[in-house]
Amino acid sequence: MMISDLPSELVEEIISRVPMKLMGMVRSTCKKWNSLSKDQSFVKKHIGKVAASTREREFLIITGGHGLELISYNLNKTNNNDNDLSMNRKGTLIGRECTDPLLLTYQVFHCNGVLLCVLGNMNTRLVVWNPYWGNTRWIDERKDDSGLVKRFAFGYDKSCGSHKILKWFDHHLEIFNLRYNSWKVHNVTLDLDINIGYRRQGVSLKGNTYWHARSYESRNAFIMCFDFTRERFGPRLPLPFGDNYECDVYLSAVREEKLAMLIRPWGTKEMEVWITDKIEPDAVTWTNFFKVYTKPQVDITPQPYMFKFISFFIEEEKKIAVVFFENCTSQICTTAYIIGENGYCKRVDLRKSPNIQLLQFVCSYVPTSVQI
Repeated sequence: MMISDLPSELVEEIISRVPMKLMGMVRSTCKKWNSLSKDQSFVKKHIGKVAASTREREFLIITGGHGLELISYNLNKTNNNDNDLSMNRKGTLIGRECTDPLLLTYQVFHCNGVLLCVLGNMNTRLVVWNPYWGNTRWIDERKDDSGLVKRFAFGYDKSCGSHKILKWFDHHLEIFNLRYNSWKVHNVTLDLDINIGYRRQGVSLKGNTYWHARSYESRNAFIMCFDFTRERFGPRLPLPFGDNYECDVYLSAVREEKLAMLIRPWGTKEMEVWITDKIEPDAVTWTNFFKVYTKPQVDITPQPYMFKFISFFIEEEKKIAVVFFENCTSQICTTAYIIGENGYCKRVDLRKSPNIQLLQFVCSYVPTSVQI
């Protein structure tokens, strides 16, 4: 019996057990397997199984230098009931062997299972990637704006389900609609008092993008949201601890359901993590996840000219956060800390894990059947 002669029920069961990174090999096996792997009913069932498994194991987007890869992680219990971190490569968009300076990864955004990758810095190139399908789509920018400092955000329109890209520079906004393959100039008056740090990358959540921002005039801090359905910025949303608290603030998404905020008060060895009970473009409420006072011999605060904070993710059920740092000398991610309740803090040396050292961006990821 040939592979193509196997019963459909058996083929479906076989394919449903194949890891995401090997789906390309499945599709090249034969026409029957290729057709089944792209059937919408099968895709929804397969993705449903993957989504269920990510309740205990999420995915990370790992990007750095010339490489762009999808990595899975496991938080495992050791023999002495401690936590340990392990990672495995799941998919590759751009291999690390690539040396084309135009393909240097600058930023990565994730929204609803689809990734927007910004390559280059001033002379940017945009590519959209769905790792489940293995599809990529290059986006041509509307005008020559090379040499200008540009910001990007990624979201989707809930009214039609189309992903959109927001680009703004020099108080000028443009929006690209993936469904219609077109850019349009967005005529909106920007609040010039809002200061979003140049390296502050927005977090996509429920189709919208959120940033930590400050007022130029008052220096008060708040959360800012761009609503991709209404195509406008929302009101300033309050932080859980006041608007003039002196601290570093970092944002992350929890399975695209909640916004997580990690704060580091200046001059202390504390870290606090807050998560949202409710988050919308015009409203937010917060709950304290935990606070950590680190031991004197464990300093998890970024040190000038030594370590730079990169990103973090939350394991909500386990009450754990994993925080990544970059070595400023080598510019690779060498250290992670697993932190939790009651002062729990464990340092993980990532130099032994070649899959993670070039980390620049972390987010949870669940595959999607959305076509790009």
